Amino acid sequence: MSSNKNDTGFIILESLVSISILAFFVSVVLPFSMEMLIIRSKEKQDVELNRFLYESALFYDSDKPENKIYHSGNVSAHSIETNQSIHIYMDKEKVSGIDYISAEWNLK
Repeated sequence: MSSNKNDTGFIILESLVSISILAFFVSVVLPFSMEMLIIRSKEKQDVELNRFLYESALFYDSDKPENKIYHSGNVSAHSIETNQSIHIYMDKEKVSGIDYISAEWNLK
């Protein structure tokens, strides 16, 4: 390997520029990624609560309403059924519900 005066190595200015570009991209991408994770967990919770409501409505019997507890992942909720409604509660706060106005069954 020959030593030449024109050979130059990496200088500190180039290192600082590359680190600042990297820091800029991290500072832009990291908050966006964290926001997407928060939105994802909120949407997952909403999907689970709607699934709980669907399951309550699917097995609903107006002659004998009952209260049920649901667990899925880190989401826990309970349903309160009455003769004409189903309500889903999470942390003692009503999050969704259905009120039955009328129903007609044609069984043959």
